[in-house]
Amino acid sequence: MRLKRLLQKKTKKFIIKKLSNNYSTLFQSLNISKKKYCYIPHVELKFIKNSSLAKIGETIYLKIDGQILPKILETGDFDNFLFNFLKKNLKKNSVFIDVGANHGFVSKQVSNIKYIKKIITYEPVKEIFTLSRLNLKKINYVDQYNYGWSKKNKKYPLYENPTNSGDYSLFPNKQRNIRHVFNFKNANDQLKKIILKNKKNDIILKTDCQGYDIELFNSINDNYLKSIKYYFLECRDIKLSQEKVFYKKLKNFKNILVSCPIIQKDLKKINQENLKKYFRLKIEFDLILIK
Repeated sequence: MRLKRLLQKKTKKFIIKKLSNNYSTLFQSLNISKKKYCYIPHVELKFIKNSSLAKIGETIYLKIDGQILPKILETGDFDNFLFNFLKKNLKKNSVFIDVGANHGFVSKQVSNIKYIKKIITYEPVKEIFTLSRLNLKKINYVDQYNYGWSKKNKKYPLYENPTNSGDYSLFPNKQRNIRHVFNFKNANDQLKKIILKNKKNDIILKTDCQGYDIELFNSINDNYLKSIKYYFLECRDIKLSQEKVFYKKLKNFKNILVSCPIIQKDLKKINQENLKKYFRLKIEFDLILIK
């Protein structure tokens, strides 16, 4: 009996320690549990330390998930490589376009850079869009739109990964198994309006579209690409049918930088041949295209 109690005690301690040191375990369990009568629409995080995401006493709003929420609880930050790059390199007044803005955390970080004079966000998921409005409500130079960018003005199915609130995609897989339908508008029409209204400012475009970034990039007219100072896009792999157009359009930019924490610590300047190697690895990385 003593041995049994001892094993129970040690098992209990192990489980408590595991949960307390890995928030994602707890939140993943909550996500897959059956919620018959009610659910928690979002949580509010009040900051007790300053970070690039929020100041002491400030509150941010987000969905419960096993990826973004635990990361912010543990680090206080959220994918700040883009923020750090712009903070170091921006020298001129700029407009930041955030396509696939999600909770608005990247835009919130970027708003702290003095050269950012306008922020325009696009997020098709209504629930997430509502939270992004709360997160960016104190910024008086932000415009927010509840639709995504695509090649056409159209409603598209978007597939949700319930364990990762940043993983909504036009492409389903085993994790993205909840189907929604949301509004999308033509990327060229949206970009044209912004460029015409901001001729005196540099244009910064960031897309995070979970597998759709290259197709979206390929659909943008060269004249508009030439007006973009910095283009940030998330990549993983590229279809054979996309390669020719993609590498041709890359010529609109003078420099290509890659961020891939899995295989390198810092940003790396590469050419098109080097870029092909990253695609062959089939791992997620971010590109920064510079005019």
